[in-house]
Amino acid sequence: MSEKNANGRNLCIFGGTFDPPHISHTLGCLYALETCGIDRILVIPCHHHPLGKNATPFHHRAAMCRLAMENLFSKVEVSEMESERPGPSYTIDTLKIIREKNPMDNLHIMIGSDILKETRLWKSFDEIERMAQFIILPRPVFDRKEPGEREEFTLPDISSTRIREILKEGGDASRFLSVRVLEYIREHHLYM
Repeated sequence: MSEKNANGRNLCIFGGTFDPPHISHTLGCLYALETCGIDRILVIPCHHHPLGKNATPFHHRAAMCRLAMENLFSKVEVSEMESERPGPSYTIDTLKIIREKNPMDNLHIMIGSDILKETRLWKSFDEIERMAQFIILPRPVFDRKEPGEREEFTLPDISSTRIREILKEGGDASRFLSVRVLEYIREHHLYM
């Protein structure tokens, strides 16, 4: 758990591949702003994925993130900081840079509940837990419901992988992406 500073802002880091950024990414930011007391969110596209995932060129993903978050720009900023350093994009390294630049802020990291199982693979995860609190975005889990169990809030079940497949097949992904992101994808012939 991170140290609390009563005078600092609640600053949330939302990193990911964002290939492409979709409606659940945008809704996740809105969820954190509205329900978790977050003052500002830094959306940070990963430059070189530490687990070796291939991705669309960084400049396209960063541009799409700006488009996906444009209606939240008063409180959400897209940062290209991970493109400014060599090597894999490790969360701990990004967090240390942000801590150095924002020493008074209370740091939070936002991840989807589907990513929880991957945190054991993260470099210096114990140190990350000491530096920042986690905000877990609720993603659907279809096998947990028992008859009569109360519905819980979850974000829409949207996957960037599935969106890429739909676009590659020539399908309609408009219900998963902001209009501006979809226009960008078409203009730059991405995922086709």
